[in-house]
Amino acid sequence: MKLDHVSVNLGGCPILKDISVHAQAGEVTGILGPNAAGKTTLLRTIAGLVKPAEGTLHLDDQNVVTMRAAKRAASIGFVPQRFRGEVPFTVRQIVAMGARHRGPSEARHAVDGALETCELSELASRPFATLSVGQQQRAVIARALAQISSPGVLLLDEPLAALDLRYASTILGIIRQRARQGDTVIVSLHDLGIASASCDQAWLLSDGQLEAAGPPDTVLSEDRLERVYGARFERLQRQDGRDWIIPATA
Repeated sequence: MKLDHVSVNLGGCPILKDISVHAQAGEVTGILGPNAAGKTTLLRTIAGLVKPAEGTLHLDDQNVVTMRAAKRAASIGFVPQRFRGEVPFTVRQIVAMGARHRGPSEARHAVDGALETCELSELASRPFATLSVGQQQRAVIARALAQISSPGVLLLDEPLAALDLRYASTILGIIRQRARQGDTVIVSLHDLGIASASCDQAWLLSDGQLEAAGPPDTVLSEDRLERVYGARFERLQRQDGRDWIIPATA
């Protein structure tokens, strides 16, 4: 997925300004930055839900904006930050919504595979509204997996928000697995420690502009983070050699 000089205006206000980045297949790319930095708008733009005022987005040399809706649905799956929990559908029905563009046999196979990947097969007949927040999040991710043909693009907006450690670990595992299978995974995150330990690449946004892009250990430098977030951070090294970034103590 390649973005060239992408700018987005919403309600007459500039939200993204001249963004040029490239997300590689087989990698997890983290979009980072403080609140109102433009993370959600960038994901929605990549998904084709927001039209850029300037610039282009290409997936395998195809313009995302002009791509046929069916082709885009089969190529790009978007998991929003919030999904209405009070909907009168079962888990299977929610997941099947992502596979509506497929034929009946192909759709069943895609839905069954997504339910298994997200460890939801035993909950398939449960009403979606009765699930915990973490289970609902996995169901919405399963919907996106049933939607896209692999290798595809999986976009996730704050998928770990409000989740406990168990569910956050499960979802991180799913994200890494899809990248290993060849998908391009782009995820917005607030936790810099998780981003530095789990992402292959990082895009750091501030006020709608790209501050830096590259490996997390180079993008997330202490001086850059202090400038972007207005707070101090410190870097710890894990046993696996990867960094863990936390707010600095006084």
